[in-house]
Amino acid sequence: MRFRWSGAVAEDVEGVAERLSAYLEAIGYRSQGALRWARGNRWRAITTLSPRALPITIEAKLQSWGVQTLVDVTYEFKRLARALSEQDADLIVAELRGLNEYLQHGTADFEGMVRLERAATRRARAAMLNTLGLIVLLALPLAWLFRQLALPPLLASTLGGAVGGLTASYLFWRLLRR
Repeated sequence: MRFRWSGAVAEDVEGVAERLSAYLEAIGYRSQGALRWARGNRWRAITTLSPRALPITIEAKLQSWGVQTLVDVTYEFKRLARALSEQDADLIVAELRGLNEYLQHGTADFEGMVRLERAATRRARAAMLNTLGLIVLLALPLAWLFRQLALPPLLASTLGGAVGGLTASYLFWRLLRR
């Protein structure tokens, strides 16, 4: 998934490049060369549930235009191991608004972004814990049912794993989105 932001900043190209780099590094991106930054990876996105661990690459193009600099920033989200939640999207939008504010005025609400990240992480963890609890509660009657049906152990464990995995995926998705 990709999206772009374009705008003009009343500063020279070098100044805009420095501001852009300072802002992106302040919110956790690492420089990948000239006007290219990246953060996160799939494994951390799954294990930490933090929106800032999602794999995102940013590429910028700067062009002088009179006394202003035209800025074109492209965000690229890799295929994610987990879906974006509403809170993840809120943080990404806040970071994009912060980028605009930082380029224009040199200030941004970094504390507000940290609060959004923590709230998103808390919500994802709560959804995960609720999912685990519900799966345990559903596994007990399912095990009893398979015992009553006298299924062979290999078939019972395969069915239990499939039903449990599908149910866990669905419940996590639903709980994360509510």
